[in-house]
Amino acid sequence: MFAIENMKAVIDVYGGALPIAFLMAITFAIFGIFVVLKRMVFIGVTLSEVAACGVAFALIYEFPPFLGAAMFCLVVVAILAYPYELSKLPRDTVLGTIFIFASGMGILLVAGSGFGLEKVKGILYGNLLFASTNDVLTICAVMIPALLMLLIFFRPVLYSFLDRESALTLGINVWRYELLFFVFLGLTVAAASRIAGVMLVFCYLVVPAATALLLSRNMVPGILLACFFAVLTTVLGVMTSYQADLPPNQLIAVISCCFFVIAMAHNHMKNRWSPARASMASLALSLILVWGLSTLTVAGEPAVSVPVVADAHAGQAVVMQPLSQTAATASCDLPHDWSLIIAEVENAVASNPTEGLRKAREALNSSPPPFFAEQLKEIIEQNSSQP
Repeated sequence: MFAIENMKAVIDVYGGALPIAFLMAITFAIFGIFVVLKRMVFIGVTLSEVAACGVAFALIYEFPPFLGAAMFCLVVVAILAYPYELSKLPRDTVLGTIFIFASGMGILLVAGSGFGLEKVKGILYGNLLFASTNDVLTICAVMIPALLMLLIFFRPVLYSFLDRESALTLGINVWRYELLFFVFLGLTVAAASRIAGVMLVFCYLVVPAATALLLSRNMVPGILLACFFAVLTTVLGVMTSYQADLPPNQLIAVISCCFFVIAMAHNHMKNRWSPARASMASLALSLILVWGLSTLTVAGEPAVSVPVVADAHAGQAVVMQPLSQTAATASCDLPHDWSLIIAEVENAVASNPTEGLRKAREALNSSPPPFFAEQLKEIIEQNSSQP
């Protein structure tokens, strides 16, 4: 199983991104229960794609990514608020059209922007390690009120989604609560899209909720189970990501789908075996999955080369340690906002090259995300002479 030392190292490396990942997992799992029950699963991937398109648009025109994603998502929510039950056009048709438009427009925007490959991947797929201080604040400012909204208006929202006709008979303004739900859903997707990406947002909205509903038909236990699976897969994905040097977002999505398959197998076994026997078999499958994840390691780890550069200003050679060796032990007093760290290092190099190189190496030894690690290495190489 996963070592305790690795858990401590993961907490050090991910920093503030870890609790934010749990907050996203819980929020989307709860919203996902309603989305699955409403049979509007496609809205998750549509809003995610629209948010990615909004982030690309914001980066091109140089305003906050959340603002661009929120504007685009709220426009789509306004379109979806139309009562399509009164027309012959299904809502899924509109969602499909919006998804195709957002997918194509997002690619067109980044194709003509001059973004590097890593930034394009960040827009489309996200990475929990890229969470900055602004991302943390934005997600908290949006998702905590969203959870409070669901808590306060839980009953009318539930009636509106489960039985629209009965809700209208009880005098519930169904359109108002549906609009409120979709507005907050759009804002949460917009807030998380920059670091979660299209895949992980869609995964959080659908897979934990679907897994929970396979195991429980009651609403409250289903919500608790969805939150449990969302948090569990996040922990396993992050731990495996650190241990095997794999992308965390994609790992979380794949592990979530594995638990969904186990839940389906449990339902099948329950129809043939006794409930106790089916539960034991499902638990065994889950433990085998966790054990398999814990055995994954970095491919080709022993053959790591250690580059050596010389400090032109200090007059001595410096060994640049591999990130995999320093991730668990190195510490840095710089804030967990890598964009700000890079800017501070560049300013320091411009004013005092020796001090700037020291800060660059200190930041590099703090196990930054790959994209920022390459920038730090480039800064060091440009300001250091080869021996």
